[in-house]
Amino acid sequence: APLSAEPGQSVASNPRFIGFFPERVYRSVHLALSAGMRHIDTALMYRSQEPIARVLGHWFMEGKLKREDLFLTSKVYHPPSPPSFDINDTCVDMDNLTVEQVEAKLHEHFQRVLAELGLGYVDLMLLHWPSSGGEGGHVQSAGEGEEKRPIQMADIDPNKRAKRIAAWKVLEHYYSIGLCRAIGVSNFNELHLQHLMEDGAKVRPQVNQIETSVYIQHKSIIKYCMENDIAVVAYSPFGRGVMSIEDDEVILSIAEKHSVSPGHVALHFLTQQGISAAFFSSSEERIKSNMNVFSLELDDDDIKALSALNRSASWGLPSPFMLS
Repeated sequence: APLSAEPGQSVASNPRFIGFFPERVYRSVHLALSAGMRHIDTALMYRSQEPIARVLGHWFMEGKLKREDLFLTSKVYHPPSPPSFDINDTCVDMDNLTVEQVEAKLHEHFQRVLAELGLGYVDLMLLHWPSSGGEGGHVQSAGEGEEKRPIQMADIDPNKRAKRIAAWKVLEHYYSIGLCRAIGVSNFNELHLQHLMEDGAKVRPQVNQIETSVYIQHKSIIKYCMENDIAVVAYSPFGRGVMSIEDDEVILSIAEKHSVSPGHVALHFLTQQGISAAFFSSSEERIKSNMNVFSLELDDDDIKALSALNRSASWGLPSPFMLS
């Protein structure tokens, strides 16, 4: 998450620190609301929900925002993480808990999300990950014009599959009583989604939030989702720093052609395909600029050139294809 410091990225005042920065939430959420943005994306694991609640409370108190104007997404069911990230029991020990213990933990975490946010309900609740394990890697087919590589997919673990549907049924319960308006998943591949329905899901996931950008396109997952009426939301839509859109000659050329920023090009490549995007910024100018993304229309040549930038299934985070 952009609100975190990972190895080699920490602050000069505390070089040993690796973890989240909840204190950065206050200004970024305030700036986003001031710019007219009304979708806030968070997760129990991010430690950002209480700061979000304080900013929202200020806006509610002053009459500048109504609850019905806001769309708030949160996530539960995150696998174990390093201690500096998993503060105050925000993760789920998926491998060692029984199905019944997973259910109990999901009930606890769902209710904790509402308490931390200070809201009666959330608009969208997601299962954060399908399982633990997996590694980031180059496993998806290459871009257009390059030799195609087959997608490698981890074997599905029946035990993890059973815990997934158990966790999903907890979300279905809260959906049925109105404590969330919609439910979905994150980082699921098409087989994970298919199995949920085969295993007795009553509600089809309404959203799949996955790492998606010009460099990580997950074409097979997106195709499956769109064919099955599952909305796709991209996180890290500008990439995760391994390749910079600001220095990419293809993106810069298209941006110059349309007199827009590279960020506009990267975002519109997604939105023009019907993919929504969740992004973080602490820059008021950049937030406002990103909200004007719909003023751009990429042509067929632009789309072909950007599609050819597809390089990998993940950088750093586990690939959905490597999760059993």
